[in-house]
Amino acid sequence: MKNIIEIKGLTKKFGNFTAVDRMNLNVREGEIFGFLGPNGAGKTTTISMLTTLIRPTAGEAKIAGHDLATEGVYIRGSIGVVPQTFALFPELTAQENLNYIGKLYGLSDSVIKERSNSLLKTVGLIEHRDRIAGVFSGGMKQRLSLAASIISNPKILFMDEPTTGLDPQSRIAIRELTEHLNKQGMTIVYTTHDMDEADKICDRITIMDNGRIIADGTSEELKEMVHSGYVLEVEVENETKHLIAELKALPYVAHLNQEANILTLTIKGKKDVFYSLSDFFKRRNCQVVEIRRKVPSLEDVFIHLTKKDLRD
Repeated sequence: MKNIIEIKGLTKKFGNFTAVDRMNLNVREGEIFGFLGPNGAGKTTTISMLTTLIRPTAGEAKIAGHDLATEGVYIRGSIGVVPQTFALFPELTAQENLNYIGKLYGLSDSVIKERSNSLLKTVGLIEHRDRIAGVFSGGMKQRLSLAASIISNPKILFMDEPTTGLDPQSRIAIRELTEHLNKQGMTIVYTTHDMDEADKICDRITIMDNGRIIADGTSEELKEMVHSGYVLEVEVENETKHLIAELKALPYVAHLNQEANILTLTIKGKKDVFYSLSDFFKRRNCQVVEIRRKVPSLEDVFIHLTKKDLRD
């Protein structure tokens, strides 16, 4: 796949504060690309630059083949944006909002009518097309925002924490709509605090902190950063201190950690490890409650890289 976004040395400073620091990044055409990071990491500032809302201090970028510094008008014609907060007109109906956005993009009345009818059906708002948007629930507002952001059929859709504050049903609906658009060929750039959400829908994920990219890869590649190897947890009933040295000496045990009656073992190159470990403990008359594989989560990766410090 070719790159649809190319970023080199992108930097944004606010006075002496550096919000985004010399970012280098490529986003491939047709992927769902996720931005993760704690508060203040620089995610929203990055999105604001790439969508031409604010000017970079330094660096360069190409969005859908257009230069960020000189071709902003063409970039705006190639992208859609779903912001964190509702940015449409609360005093207008759902249909009137889509009519207005369509006119901004220069669409004809017939195209607006066809597109808005299709989109309102897609986002489940066709029966509410003549209600003013200000009375919509949070989930309905976000679905209307999504419809408005794609009425021009953009190549790239930027979604800045689109499910924040929504109920579980609305989050699932937004996620399913995002996946539906991606299957139709739209590239998605998705920022979120929801690790499970990112794990489920993103093809590739970048983790930011303090304005810099600190990790990039697929979900599985990132998880390997926490546990490199096949990791097992062994829960035992009786004392195992006298067995620790023997376990560490096993050729397929690369690392061992003990917390109370839980042993965490990093395994190397042993296909029948469950049987081997069960036999090991059985022969030593050590009662095993359970042997289970420990699979790290994206949250484990996130905390491992950004630490537990609270952010403003």
